[in-house]
Amino acid sequence: MSRYWAIRFVCIAMMLGMAPACLAAGSWVANAPSVTVAVPGRVTSSEALSAANPSRLVGRQVSEVSWRFRLPSDRAVRAWLCQGSECLSLTSPRGRRTAPMSWQAASALHFRFLLPNGQRRAVKVQGLQVIVNYRSRGASSVK
Repeated sequence: MSRYWAIRFVCIAMMLGMAPACLAAGSWVANAPSVTVAVPGRVTSSEALSAANPSRLVGRQVSEVSWRFRLPSDRAVRAWLCQGSECLSLTSPRGRRTAPMSWQAASALHFRFLLPNGQRRAVKVQGLQVIVNYRSRGASSVK
């Protein structure tokens, strides 16, 4: 398809309210300081992770979230990534998942960590990072 027709197609789609999802999509990255998980049975939360300018993201829905954190090689923790009271259970120190439908791109996320049953030694969790992919509410993925 020539560039002329591609531009024309996008303009017509926008006028008809059928703009490709890529025009309404984006992502943001945030990091949080290390946390020490020290008390068995007590959840330790990270600082909030949010977009640099969340007011520009109002009305955008999180479509997918990627995360990573580092643990000492001989240690483990139970981990979740949360927005408000809705959490995703994380089964590994890095990964990617489809986000809950209620997650909003303008709202902060945070990690929660818990020592596994029977573990008594404190664990320092470092390198906390999320990558949030979002889209306009109601936009579908174009593949």
